[in-house]
Amino acid sequence: MLKETHCERQHSTPMPRHRKHRHTPLNSYVSKTSLFTFSCQSIACERHPHRNEDSMLIDEETGLAAVFDGVGGSAAGEIASQTAARATQRVWQKIIQQHQEGRKAHTLLESHESLNLCTILEQLIHEADEQVRTEGAYRAGTDDLATTVALAVLCREPETRNYTMVYAHVGDSRIYLLHGQEPLKRLTNDDGLLAKLIENQIINEADALRIDQAIRSDQLSETEYSYFRLRGGITQALGGPLSPTIHVNQTPISPGDRILLCTDGIHDNLTDEEIEDTLRNGPRTALGRLLVERSLQRSRQERSTTVRAKPDDMTAVVMTCRF
Repeated sequence: MLKETHCERQHSTPMPRHRKHRHTPLNSYVSKTSLFTFSCQSIACERHPHRNEDSMLIDEETGLAAVFDGVGGSAAGEIASQTAARATQRVWQKIIQQHQEGRKAHTLLESHESLNLCTILEQLIHEADEQVRTEGAYRAGTDDLATTVALAVLCREPETRNYTMVYAHVGDSRIYLLHGQEPLKRLTNDDGLLAKLIENQIINEADALRIDQAIRSDQLSETEYSYFRLRGGITQALGGPLSPTIHVNQTPISPGDRILLCTDGIHDNLTDEEIEDTLRNGPRTALGRLLVERSLQRSRQERSTTVRAKPDDMTAVVMTCRF
C-alpha cells in the first residue's frame, strides 16, 4: 500500500490491504508485511498545528520509504514536501510496473546490482527536484520553496534471507541503522553547517559530533554553542537555487535490523543515544509513535533544562526486518 502522509488526523481502524494510488490523510501508520514491519508517525509543529511541512511516503510491498521536510516556514514548505513526495511516487510506480510487469501483486525488487538501484534513486530525487521547481513553485506562487529528502529502498538478495537497502538523501533528514547489539549507526551526513566546518578544517569530525549531540550549553564553548544553534542551516535541498548533489549508498540488512528515516524534528530534539534507546527497547509496531512522542516531550522543555528543545514538525518512519 502506497501512502503519502502529511495531514493531522489519527485513525484507529485497520488500513485496507488492497493497493491504491492515494495520498492518505494520516499522521500515524503501522503495517506488518511478511518481511518488514513499518511503524510511522508525523505531526505538525505545535506553533502551526494545521500545517505540517513534513511528508512521508511508504510502499511496504515494494520496500520504499521516504521522508521530506519542507523548507521555508510557511505554506510553501508544505507544498514543497508534498510535491516531492508525489513526484517520487509517480516515478517509483513506473519503475515497479516496468520491472514487475504482469504480476498481480508487486513485491520487493531482487538483485539490486542488476537493477542499478543507486541510479534509480538518483532518478527519483532528480524528478522530485524538478517538480518542486516547476509544479511546486506554481502551486505556491513563489520559487522560494524547497524540501529535504531521505529515501530508502529494500531489495531482496536471491536465495538468502538477507536484503540490501539502497538509500539516498539531500539536506538534513537522516537515516539510521540499528543492527543487533552494535551501536546505532547514522548512515547519512547532513548537508549543513557542521559539515561545512569540517570541510573547511575549522573543526574535526569528533568535535562536530560532540557539538551536534550536546544537551546543555555548559557542554560547549561559546563558539561551539553558536555552531550548535546554527547547525540546522542546510546547504542544499530539492527545489533550491542549484541542482542538488545526491548522496547515494547501500548497506546489507539482516533479520532483526531496525531502520529509521526521520526529519530534523526528531534528531534535533533527541540525541543519537536517546534514539537508540527507543529503537532498541520499544515494540516494533510502536516505534514511530514513541520517537515522535519523546521528541515532542523534549521540544516542550525549558531552555534552562536543555538546549535541544525545538518545536518543529516531526516525522519518523521505522522499518523492522522480521525474523
